[in-house]
Amino acid sequence: MSARMEELLRDTLDNVASAVPDESRQSYRKEQARWRRREYRRRCVVALLVFLIVGAVCTIGLLELSGASPDNHVIFYNGAPGTTGDGSRPLGR
Repeated sequence: MSARMEELLRDTLDNVASAVPDESRQSYRKEQARWRRREYRRRCVVALLVFLIVGAVCTIGLLELSGASPDNHVIFYNGAPGTTGDGSRPLGR
């Protein structure tokens, strides 16, 4: 692009920008503020939902683990029934 074209384009854009009334500039700022509020509200709602879902999953997991029978539910099972993973008997038996 030549220098003459750049200058012509700059002058044209300046003329267009100066033709925009001040009310339009204020309305742009108002819309931008409104959009930022909506975006902030959306992010807060998403963060709250994630927090609630993680809390619910953790609560369900803890309830299931606390109500589980140690004889029926083995996480790591490498030996015969009633033994620990290394083959020894658990305490209390």
